[in-house]
Amino acid sequence: MSLATPQESRGHLLHILGVSFGIAVAIGGMIGAGILRTPSSIAAQVPDAKLILLLWVLGAVHAALEANVVSELATAIPRAGGFYVYAHRAFGDVGGLVVGWTTWISRLASSSALSVAFADFLAILWPAVAQHTGLAAIAVLVVMFGLNMIGLREGRTFQEVTSLVKALALAAFCVVAFLTAAPNPPHVAALLPAASWLGAIAAYQAIVGAYAGWYEPAFFAEENAEPGRSVPRAMFTGLAIAAFLYIALNAALLRALGVADVAHGALPYATVLGRVAGQTTSALFAMGAMFVVVSCANAGIMSAPRILLALSRDGLLPAIFRNVNTGGSPVVAYAMTAVCAILLTLTGSFGLLFGLIGTLGVASFILTIGAIFVLRRREPDLPRPYRAFGYPLLPALALAVDIALFALFLNVNWWGALYAIILWLACIPFAYVARRAR
Repeated sequence: MSLATPQESRGHLLHILGVSFGIAVAIGGMIGAGILRTPSSIAAQVPDAKLILLLWVLGAVHAALEANVVSELATAIPRAGGFYVYAHRAFGDVGGLVVGWTTWISRLASSSALSVAFADFLAILWPAVAQHTGLAAIAVLVVMFGLNMIGLREGRTFQEVTSLVKALALAAFCVVAFLTAAPNPPHVAALLPAASWLGAIAAYQAIVGAYAGWYEPAFFAEENAEPGRSVPRAMFTGLAIAAFLYIALNAALLRALGVADVAHGALPYATVLGRVAGQTTSALFAMGAMFVVVSCANAGIMSAPRILLALSRDGLLPAIFRNVNTGGSPVVAYAMTAVCAILLTLTGSFGLLFGLIGTLGVASFILTIGAIFVLRRREPDLPRPYRAFGYPLLPALALAVDIALFALFLNVNWWGALYAIILWLACIPFAYVARRAR
C-alpha cells in the first residue's frame, strides 16, 4: 500500500520551528491544571514526603525511557501527526486509527476541560463571569483556535510566551514557598493513614498523567527546520525542566505545609501565597493558574489538527483536511477540531472521556513503543538521525512498564476497558471502508 507524501497536501506546512518552540510546547503540554490539584490527592494517598518525591522522580525516568523511543521514531519519520504516523507505518490502518483517534479525542477533552478551568479562574478576578462560565470557556476556545488558524507563527509565539511565563511563575512560587516555610509539628504524619501499595499505584497514575505532554514536539517534526537535531533536544529538555519544577513544587509545598496540610487542603498553593500576599492571594493564584491552563490548552489545540491532516494524507479522512493556508495552518482540520471542542464544552461530559482516555492512552503508547521494534526489523535501512539509546533493552523496559500500567488501568476501570474495546473494534470496518475507497 502506498502512502501519500507530504507534498501531496493542498498548500504546505512551514518549516520554521526549532528547539525553543519544541521546549515551549513540551512544557505547555505537560504543566497544566493537573499539577494544581495532584499534590493534595497524592499526599492523601501517600503520606510520606520522601516517597512522594521518589514517585515524581520515577515518573520522570519513565517518561525519559519513552522519550528515548519516540525520539528515534520522530526523527526517522519526521511527518506531522506524531504517534499516529508511527503506529500506521508499523501496524497499518487499524493500529493507526486506534492511536490517531485516541490522541485526537484526548486533546479535545483536555482543551475543553482546560477552557472551563480558565473560565473558573477568570471568575475569581471578574465575578460576573461566574454566571456564564460556559460562554467564557467557549470564548477562550474561539480566541485560541482563531489565533492558530491565522498561521503557525502566531501559534508559535503564543505558546512560547505563555510557557515561559508559566515556568517562571512556578519557579518563583518554589522560592517563595521555601523562604516562608514554617516548622511543622513532628506528629503531623500521624494524622494520615500509612502508605499502601494501592495508594502508591493510584498516586503514580496521577503522576504519569502530569508528565503526559513531553512528546508534543514530535507532532510538529515536519515543521521543524532540523528535526533530527531539534526534536530530541526539545523533548528531553522540556521533560527535564518540567521534572525539576514538579519535584521542586512538591518539595516546597511539603516543606512549607507538611504532608497532612497538603493532603487536607484543596489548593495548598493558595495557602502558601496567603502568607506573603494576604488579601491579594486569590487574585495572584487566579492569574498564575490562568497562564498554566491556557498554555496547556494551546499545546493541544496546535497538535490535534495535525493528526487529522495525517489521517487525511493516508486516505482515512477526506482530502479536504489536507488544506493548509498561507500561514501554514491546516485550516479545515482546525475548524473541525474547534467545532468538536466547543460541542464537548457545552456538554461538559469530561468524566467519561478522561476515564476512557486513561485506558486508550496507555494502549496507544504500547503500540507506539512497539513500532520501534517492528520498524527496526522491517526497515533496517531507514535513516535514523537519532537512534534509541540502549536498544533493545531500554525500549523493551519502557514497553514492559506501559503494559503493566495498562493492566492496572484495566483492573480499576473495567467500564473504560469495555468502551475502549468497542472503539477499537469500530476501527476495523472504518479501516476496511477507507481501504476500499483508496
